[in-house]
Amino acid sequence: MPSPGRVSLLPVLRASKITVLLVIANIAVYAGLGALDTRAFESLSQSSFLIDWGANVPPLTLSGEYWRLFTSMFLHVGFAHLAMNMLALWSLGIVLESRMRWPVFLGIYLLSGLCGSLTTALWNRNELMVSCGASGAILGLFGAALAYALRDRTSGRLHFPVRNLMMSLVLTFAAGTVFSIDNAAHVGGLVCGFVLALVALYSEKLRPAAAAVVLVVAGVITAVALAGVVHANHDQDLGDKLAAARLRATLQHLGFGGYASAMDGVVTLDGCIQGVMSGTDPDGQPLPGRAPGEMKVEDLHLCNANKGDSARYDRISLLERFMPQQYAQCRQEAADLRDRQTSQATLSDLAKIDRYCTLWPQVYSAVFGQAPADLDLKAAARARSDIENLLDGTGVEGDGRYGYGSAYGAGESEGKDGSPATGIGALLRSPGPLATSLVDEEGCPYWSCKR
Repeated sequence: MPSPGRVSLLPVLRASKITVLLVIANIAVYAGLGALDTRAFESLSQSSFLIDWGANVPPLTLSGEYWRLFTSMFLHVGFAHLAMNMLALWSLGIVLESRMRWPVFLGIYLLSGLCGSLTTALWNRNELMVSCGASGAILGLFGAALAYALRDRTSGRLHFPVRNLMMSLVLTFAAGTVFSIDNAAHVGGLVCGFVLALVALYSEKLRPAAAAVVLVVAGVITAVALAGVVHANHDQDLGDKLAAARLRATLQHLGFGGYASAMDGVVTLDGCIQGVMSGTDPDGQPLPGRAPGEMKVEDLHLCNANKGDSARYDRISLLERFMPQQYAQCRQEAADLRDRQTSQATLSDLAKIDRYCTLWPQVYSAVFGQAPADLDLKAAARARSDIENLLDGTGVEGDGRYGYGSAYGAGESEGKDGSPATGIGALLRSPGPLATSLVDEEGCPYWSCKR
């Protein structure tokens, strides 16, 4: 038994089990993602980390990634952000949760968090911002506490300190005007929590069965209203632009944009592979015993020779590890674009990209290890030639320039021969600055990132 004058913590924990679980969940997500992804604690790559793991990025959210409305509630920028939010959640939750049924408390928390996330998405729909944290849901609890405090003042019961609550809210919103704090999420969560708490207070006057019906109906109406607002504000055009921007970025990583945008060593390695396919060794000398145009799978191993260059060997090893992921991503993004397109020219071009991204990983397998039994070097070479010509936008066989042509140009509409740009060329020029910036922020910017 606790000694006289000492308050036992156990009854408090029993009365605040949802608060405890929410605090544990937030801490577990922070620690778990930090263990899974090395970007979590790297300031230069933290934006990409938060975006990849579900932060609320308004253009991404409204273009179809609606799950970000929920996942962003459990992500935090750093330990200080997490600590402040969990302290606020704990100090408010242990008082408020004891005043209502636990499903009501949990429902107010989650629905307020979703409402806060949606308010942020709508308010900043045309901006590249990264929003995350539990503060929208916590402000929902503040709104609920305010509703209970106002009711308590009129009833003469023990009540929440209204003055303290108002002061906390004023300080919170004032800080949002000075620091990078998402006040839109705070407003959305606060209003939602206040309204839902009014419904909960009304239900306390009813019989248990009727109260349960009122609470469930209120929750369903809120959820349906949020879904309706999301559907009404769906941005299909931006979703299409993002899909095009992602494929363009992946193709650039694969070397179709020059050295500046390619993964380190890709352009050099692919040049070696193409040279071997045409009958020359890595130094540009004719392969002994090979007729012009003669291809042998075993010759591809020459592009993986160390020759005492440790730096080159390290780059090659990294390519062996990461390039299969890039080619798989290329196929997935090409498939996503096919589902969004109706132009036959564009669909045909996307089929060529898919073919290249299917065959070239087999070539890499031959470079790094055992060649697949069904590897057709001539088909792989044709696929490479096709995509070079395709992304150059010229339509002239054998005149590819690794993507320096109209596919990546600014506003070009013709190839070198005056012909119209290919369907994929026009598509890859279409994303615009917002979609391009969003895609640039996604993904791991370092070889060392692990996920």
